Amino acid sequence: MPNGIGLSATEDTVEQVLTRNYRYTVPDYQRRYSWQEEQWGALWADLNSIRPDSTHFLGSVVLIERSSGLNELNKLEIVDGQQRIATITVLLSLMREKYYELGEPGQAEDIENKYLKKQDLDLNEYQNLTLSTFDNPNLEKVIERKYEKMDEGQLREAVQFYASKLDDLDTQELDELRKRLLASVTLVSIRCEGEQSAFRLFETLNDRGMELSSVDLMKNYTFSKAASAPDSEIDYEQVQNDWERLIKTLMPNMSQPSRFFRHYIMSASEPNYDGDVSDYKLYDEYQKIVDSKLPEAGISLNEYVSEVADKAELYAKILCHEIDMYDDAGNKAINSKLEDLEIINSVQARTLILRVFEEYNTANKVMESLLLLESFLMRWKVSSYPTGGELDRIYSRICSEAFEKENSIREIYSGLSDRCPSDEEFIASIENKRVRLNDRTSYILKRLEMDYYDGAKVNLDELDREHIAPRASFTAKKYSAWPSTLGTTEAQFEQFRDKLGNLTLLETDKNISIGADPFEKKKEAYAESKLSMNQQLCEDYDNWSTDEIEQRTSELANAMVQIWNLDA
Repeated sequence: MPNGIGLSATEDTVEQVLTRNYRYTVPDYQRRYSWQEEQWGALWADLNSIRPDSTHFLGSVVLIERSSGLNELNKLEIVDGQQRIATITVLLSLMREKYYELGEPGQAEDIENKYLKKQDLDLNEYQNLTLSTFDNPNLEKVIERKYEKMDEGQLREAVQFYASKLDDLDTQELDELRKRLLASVTLVSIRCEGEQSAFRLFETLNDRGMELSSVDLMKNYTFSKAASAPDSEIDYEQVQNDWERLIKTLMPNMSQPSRFFRHYIMSASEPNYDGDVSDYKLYDEYQKIVDSKLPEAGISLNEYVSEVADKAELYAKILCHEIDMYDDAGNKAINSKLEDLEIINSVQARTLILRVFEEYNTANKVMESLLLLESFLMRWKVSSYPTGGELDRIYSRICSEAFEKENSIREIYSGLSDRCPSDEEFIASIENKRVRLNDRTSYILKRLEMDYYDGAKVNLDELDREHIAPRASFTAKKYSAWPSTLGTTEAQFEQFRDKLGNLTLLETDKNISIGADPFEKKKEAYAESKLSMNQQLCEDYDNWSTDEIEQRTSELANAMVQIWNLDA
């Protein structure tokens, strides 16, 4: 292969790849092991279809050599190909296990000593393959035959998949499978001189159809730019360390790291970005930022990646409701409000939330912003306004414009109120729609109890969401008294049963005790409830029909307008 980008390539059998005098490592910035049944099944089918005297090409492995200490085995860092090598390692470990089961310890130990483990000149033992911090604990258990101690994840599922495939094989069949895997499956090993060659190659492979996430591409592009820059301009090692810090922060806290990058780009003060960034165009936008916007803003790549890593740590604290930037009382109030916002569904709002924490050094300012955001979100969600690009554009525009003004809180209010559902739309949505039976509705009832009925602070963990008129009033025999009470037809009741006015919160023990009771009997439990809304319910209503449901729904709708009043 031409070496114009500093590389050499050889086609090797799996045995040749695994018996090199190196050990393989996967850096933490790489994606996690992610193969699934489709890929495992394809490899298994390919293995079993290899004819005598033929080979099967599995793909490429892109490698960078890393020097180790004196007498230690040097490392080959896997830039691309970890999915293949990890899967082969799992399959070989299970073949070893099957040989032990069949009474063939010699073959089992041969697999372990040649392909799963390596020794250096001082007889120190290493895994032949070491995965990233996130996956290696499970791989270590595979290699050490501690399968039952593996955590949930794709590696464990790979073990279960291949163990079931090997289960019925006899010694001869296992021997043939092992020989096919080691001698008839080939890989192209591409050795790169350094990061610049490796990541330029990675880009080339991607152009030819490899499926990579936008975050993978962003990482490779960042490293390629860092590796190709003069040492005086960019500290490559620092870029790598900051990216690893970023990934280590995001991995345990979110399944879609690209979401953080999208929110960060839209929220950042520099370089400023006032549009929406979708997953589809994330990589392209990131390239533009690195290539043109950073130089225009006078920001180095080192500074940018370090800032992104810092904001990833803040983002993780937002996700986990663990903000610790203020005094104890302020942190407690903010984290409680972040929990409330999550219940409402504030995923896209993290763009604005991230910027708020960057801008404000007092808990009061943060709380003002979060309360405005809550009112906006509650109205938007209840009114069934569309999500997607429209919300992203609203938050991105606010981040671009509001914080340049003297009264940024007022600007946040203006930016939200311009697109916020009006009081009339909000009320109409509550009155005319059935509510979703989810945590957001429970939260609405909680706030009504506290803010409208002046009740005590409510812990939702101790309460059930209760239908005053049971949902199954017309379909379950135990509710036989309810149809006449409701004074309507089954078809009409379906339009009322999930209205907000037909819902309340109730202590679990009381909810159990009332069972299938009619309304008159339920009122006794409501009267004994510690919740003010239930006591008020007893005072206000002698009967419970669709008229009462409609009346109470309107009352609560008007109360919600006041509770979630977008007022700066």
